[in-house]
Amino acid sequence: MTLTTNRRRVLLGAGSLALAGVPALGRAQTAWTSYTYTPAATLAPARGVARMAEALQKDGVITLRQHLGGALPINAQNITGAVGDNVVQFGDDGFFHGNIPLGGVMRLPMLITNADEMARASKAIQPYLDVAYAKKGIVLLGYYHYPIQSAWSRKKLMSLADLNGSKMRVTSPEQGEFVRRFGGVPVTVSASEVPSALERGVVDGVFTAASGGGKIWKDLLKSQYGIGPNFFDAVLIANRDAFNKLPAADQAKLKQSAAEAALWITAETAREESEVSAKLVAEGMVMTPVSAADAAEGRKRLAPYWDEWAKAKGPEAIEALAKVRAAIGS
Repeated sequence: MTLTTNRRRVLLGAGSLALAGVPALGRAQTAWTSYTYTPAATLAPARGVARMAEALQKDGVITLRQHLGGALPINAQNITGAVGDNVVQFGDDGFFHGNIPLGGVMRLPMLITNADEMARASKAIQPYLDVAYAKKGIVLLGYYHYPIQSAWSRKKLMSLADLNGSKMRVTSPEQGEFVRRFGGVPVTVSASEVPSALERGVVDGVFTAASGGGKIWKDLLKSQYGIGPNFFDAVLIANRDAFNKLPAADQAKLKQSAAEAALWITAETAREESEVSAKLVAEGMVMTPVSAADAAEGRKRLAPYWDEWAKAKGPEAIEALAKVRAAIGS
């Protein structure tokens, strides 16, 4: 009698646990691997994705196993490919232009020159990115950007003329064209490789924001010039097959959470920009505002390149460039 009663209690207890816990436990079993180009956990994109991952796990949607740039044998330029092939299920990709060439319109040097223009241009380009990613079996969940990138160097850099002969690490082919047109040498290395590249003289400088590379590479840099060829945009993406396996309600939660993360990252990097810049100046960084003459010269030299770029990419790129230019009134 006692055995039967105890057995019944155990079964009832197990049943209650199952009813209360199975949905959450079932969702927790959906584990995704996440990879980012970002090399440091202190940077806003890594923190934004971490916030998102925490919320998703708390809601029982998915468990997101995060890996910083360089932690997996995936080149930063191949994150989109890795997500499309389901090597990782979630990606934070700021170097997607080799896989999504159309996205290069947002990196055309001297085209988008302030945050308001970037916000309007972002709305114009997103439908094109949605379609391009869908063709690769990927769902675009979020789109964000850093403040405009400026030129930083381990040498003196106080004007466009100082770019002549400098080996500059660039974040896109389009930015590389900017460097070439002022006599510099564009070099491509992943974010995780930048410190060693600066130390060994593989590159003399980088294009980045204070809230990005300025924050983590400050000990390797001496000067900054405020010429801003372009903003650095990035995407939060998911493998479509993995996404489609989620219940519809969880898909909606993931979309909302990623969109909120993207907005948070954009706002946080903007908030940090002036704060980090002031701190760097106090620590001895030489930061020179861009001269009106250099800004005008930069636009003059690079404006012809915009149409050259679009024609080389094809009709869709021509259309996308026109939409972006209309959005920013250029």
